[in-house]
Amino acid sequence: MGDPGGRRGPALTAGSPVLTGGPAPSGAPGRPHAARPGEVARALFVAPPPGRVSGRAVALAVLAVAVAAAVGLLRQPGAGALDTVWAEDGSVFLADALREGPFAALLNSYAGYFHAVPRLLAALASALPLSAASAVLAVSAALCTGLLALLVYVASAAHLRSRLSRVLVSAGLVVVPVAQDEVLNSVANFHWYGLYALFWVLLWSPRGRAGRVVAVATVLLVATSDILVAAFVPLALFRAVRRAGDGRRDRLGLALAGALAAGLAVQAAGLLGGSSSRALAPDPVPAATGYLLRAVPAPLVGQRWLGQGVDASWLLLAGLAWLVVLGVLAAALRGRTRPAWVLAGTAALHSAVLYALPVTLSGVAAPRYTVAPAMLVVTALVALAQPAPPGETVARRAQVAPLHLLAGLLAVVALVNLRVDNPRAYGPRWSAEVDRAGVACATDGTGTELVIAPLRVPAWTVPVRCPDL
Repeated sequence: MGDPGGRRGPALTAGSPVLTGGPAPSGAPGRPHAARPGEVARALFVAPPPGRVSGRAVALAVLAVAVAAAVGLLRQPGAGALDTVWAEDGSVFLADALREGPFAALLNSYAGYFHAVPRLLAALASALPLSAASAVLAVSAALCTGLLALLVYVASAAHLRSRLSRVLVSAGLVVVPVAQDEVLNSVANFHWYGLYALFWVLLWSPRGRAGRVVAVATVLLVATSDILVAAFVPLALFRAVRRAGDGRRDRLGLALAGALAAGLAVQAAGLLGGSSSRALAPDPVPAATGYLLRAVPAPLVGQRWLGQGVDASWLLLAGLAWLVVLGVLAAALRGRTRPAWVLAGTAALHSAVLYALPVTLSGVAAPRYTVAPAMLVVTALVALAQPAPPGETVARRAQVAPLHLLAGLLAVVALVNLRVDNPRAYGPRWSAEVDRAGVACATDGTGTELVIAPLRVPAWTVPVRCPDL
């Protein structure tokens, strides 16, 4: 996992900024250097900047999560997020919780793996009046996204010194410009956001006990919600086996690897025991073409401009997106920025793997498969576009420009794709379906099925008993 080869510059040391995820040494500001595993480890698993959490910081964090959740909810056009229930959110997770009870439903797998977080959120919805289920599911999904964005912002501080950089790698969770037909305010699609946050958590070295507990809990929850966390096994093992400069083991790294292993053991038990299954149609071609034409261009162009099918316009826009990528890379190689090469390379590698795994196994390049890879592409670009630290005044303006230009592009794409028409916009409304079920129960008392979004044949439905109304 070392840096790509190139002309060797000054010797790398533990204190060298290139090893802490920061800029390259002044002797070779734009050149990546080959590094030994210990040096790569020091570049990836960096101690956080000193500081104490103040009451003001906590208040701002709570406000940021609330604003992020509100933005996520407002992104859904038409019937809105609060009065609609999306596909598997209702027909699988809520329906199972209502039928079997919230705790028994936790043991059910779906589509080949277990989904701990969606099951827990559906359990919460099932414990409240059925009329509130749509709002509970949407709000809880939006809050989870906001919390993950906050987590990424905090966890990235050791690698990205500027607030702008940390906002760019965290805000993408809230304003992700792709797959809006499926992932917005949906508990069933929590794991696509979780996979991206997992990358940062595995790099994070929080100082306090609370941060370490949050890190381990996040890994366990994401791992018991998606079997694709297997893509992070090498990174988790690399951290677990490393030794710090004083020869001690990374205790948090061991705990994170243990949590990841525990989650994967749960997923494997479901597969081996027959409770989990999924039809596979392995095909590597969609993975290769999809990554080049979908995953990389997605965050730099967005769903609205790309459209639905790959045509001449799509290819043109994808080409322009790749020019942006090459431009950022060229700026880093020419010394226009102070790139964090190890972070950029690690993010790019995991982006490709996270896209290739589901697409290769299923043979289908579904839009939702681009969510985590697209955000990791942004992480790689931000890492390459890092400016010189404030103390270095020489050519500082030129070095800040690439990061600001990238931020401007991402902001435009986010605004253009803030509210995109999608199948959920056309309902049906949950409140109307609950009212219809109430009339049916008053007539014959035998129960009914609530039709949910998206409208299709056969319909997505939530079977309900009259006592549940």
